[in-house]
Amino acid sequence: MTENNKNGTTSTRTNHQRMVQIFLARLVLEVFGGGGAIWGFSEVITFRNPSTQEVWRRNAQIVGAIFFIRFLLQMLDFVQHKNRDTFSPIRLIQVFLAKIVLEVFGAAGAIWGFSEALTLRVAKTNEFYRWFAVVVGVIFFIRYLLQISDFVRITMKKKNDESYEEKYVPCWTRFYQIFAAKLVLEVFGAAGAIWGFSEVLTLRRASTQEEWRFRALTVGALFFIRYGLQMKDYIIKIRFGKEALLLPLTNEQWIRLIQVYSAKLVLEVFGGGGAVWGFSEVVTFRTKETQEFWRCIAAATGFIFFCRFNCQIMDFLCDIVEQQQEQYGNLMGDNNMDGLALVLAGEVVENGQTTKNNETTPLMINGATYS
Repeated sequence: MTENNKNGTTSTRTNHQRMVQIFLARLVLEVFGGGGAIWGFSEVITFRNPSTQEVWRRNAQIVGAIFFIRFLLQMLDFVQHKNRDTFSPIRLIQVFLAKIVLEVFGAAGAIWGFSEALTLRVAKTNEFYRWFAVVVGVIFFIRYLLQISDFVRITMKKKNDESYEEKYVPCWTRFYQIFAAKLVLEVFGAAGAIWGFSEVLTLRRASTQEEWRFRALTVGALFFIRYGLQMKDYIIKIRFGKEALLLPLTNEQWIRLIQVYSAKLVLEVFGGGGAVWGFSEVVTFRTKETQEFWRCIAAATGFIFFCRFNCQIMDFLCDIVEQQQEQYGNLMGDNNMDGLALVLAGEVVENGQTTKNNETTPLMINGATYS
């Protein structure tokens, strides 16, 4: 097989893997999520009750079917390399009809469904989570209106300037906007989609409740791992200006990463929330009347420590990249991460030409060798 054939085979395999990754996520978030959004949101705003249950089941199934057709069309566009993002009134309507279902109704439905999947929403906390879901829905509706404004402004002004949004939106502001929304829509939403859509299809009944709870929480955990990886990629892009950066870790570094951060997860994240919960009882602040208040305080503390935990992992990974830059900066030129990636891939750069080097010098970082 020639080198070109090898590269073509690798490229095709990569495209297929990318397609599977994208559309598995879309199947859960947009197809199941579209139906689950209608089902959950109709209960949040008290439209769905025992007398209207079957009407809303049918509505949710129809919406799920529409999003499934959209899902198939998106898959076809991906295979044919079509781009439909040119500005037009019809495109504006298509995009934002989908967004109001998936992001506004879906955000409220995600809170409503995920709180039940986690057994946080029970009879006595039902109204609290209803109002919480409504508030989240209102916040995402305001975000939805701002997105319409941004879509029109950016699409009309940027023309072919792909960096327009990066020029006008501060990168860290953009980071918090993106990942606060992703946490609700993709992590809580993925679990809520499975939980809600399984009831829409009558697969979740009293006899199968716990089985579907386990499935929903498993899907939520998988999407949470995906969320962490997306956060890592975005931070590396902000700091190093590279979309996809080669980040090799040795087995020793993976083991060290797991050892350190699994302990930190238990001691600092779970421990942070547990400390507030336990200490509030020790000093008699937490009684039967204040139980739910202190539960919220403990959960909020745990979440804050979890954000800190993620930042620590990001710093660990970015330190490795900075050391790569420092070691190869003299060879490739400062901040030339393309050149760094070539060196790590076994390429030699001379006078602007790249050639394969079968005996590349191993890369040393923190005493670990990369070859």
